Amino acid sequence: MEAVYIKQPHQIEVINKEEPSTKENESLMRVLGCGVCGTDLKIFKGETLATYPLIPGHEIVGEIVKSRVFEKGTKVTIDPNRPCGVCQYCREGKIHLCENLNAVGVNRDGGFAEMLAVPNEQIYPLNENIQVKDAIFAEPLSCIVHGIDLSNFSYTDEIAIIGGGAIGLIFAMLLNRFSVGKTTIFEVSQEKIEFIKKEFRLEVENPDNNPQSKKFDKVFECSGTISGFESAYTLVKKGGKIIDFGVTPKGSKSKEVEPFKIYSEEISITGSYVNPFTMQRAVKILNSNEFSFQKLLTDVGDLSEIKKYISSDKKPFLKAAYINQ
Repeated sequence: MEAVYIKQPHQIEVINKEEPSTKENESLMRVLGCGVCGTDLKIFKGETLATYPLIPGHEIVGEIVKSRVFEKGTKVTIDPNRPCGVCQYCREGKIHLCENLNAVGVNRDGGFAEMLAVPNEQIYPLNENIQVKDAIFAEPLSCIVHGIDLSNFSYTDEIAIIGGGAIGLIFAMLLNRFSVGKTTIFEVSQEKIEFIKKEFRLEVENPDNNPQSKKFDKVFECSGTISGFESAYTLVKKGGKIIDFGVTPKGSKSKEVEPFKIYSEEISITGSYVNPFTMQRAVKILNSNEFSFQKLLTDVGDLSEIKKYISSDKKPFLKAAYINQ
């Protein structure tokens, strides 16, 4: 089978290798699609705790080929994260903060391949009529559901979303559906602003054009930039809440955040990390067919093309994915 292979940081190629074997508690699937995530780029650059050599890819849709649990031909997605179950955080119910978290596509081979073996406990069946280009958003959707949970949003909250990429747009799509409060996306790219207005009919504007008097109850930072975090800080109301969802470079710091303002205005700042116990709800949202997530998928390709996106030789407009035709 063909697979994208990262031997070590900055060394990536498409190789041919044997199909994976399965252990007793695992199923074999044919990969139908796998989304490219910023984590994949960090693995290539050596900026995260990956296990090398590695086939990356954790936003996976597949079809069961061999299993003792699932019927052959079942369309499935996976929760890539597998906690140890015995560390302090697991036993406190904080499985996403597990000290020994193991993830498909990070610590074991992932979805940028033709075939994949996965533990049964991480597999979630999908409705057969779900389109692959929608289903690849299952894992990021599960993370977003966790972010919304942490926000404790009210159905009348005024909401700001920093960053008009795929993640920011999914937040906006869900919150527009679940709340009567106004949701505004802030995006610096004029090309994306025009695209969002045309394709999604969502409220979007450039942060430079926002009057400072306009404030929001909840602000979701989805750009993964220090400037985006600082924008969230200026946009939040007194008593409001910032959900820090975007992944900024490790070690980068803001010089604009004033602790006195956080204290005197009772501003809450909460990080949102991966997807504890939310994958089933994400699958339920997908199976409802209420949302057309595939509109976010602007770039698709085979494994040779995906290699270029991971190595940053190519950049997607919104979202790139491997589709196994």
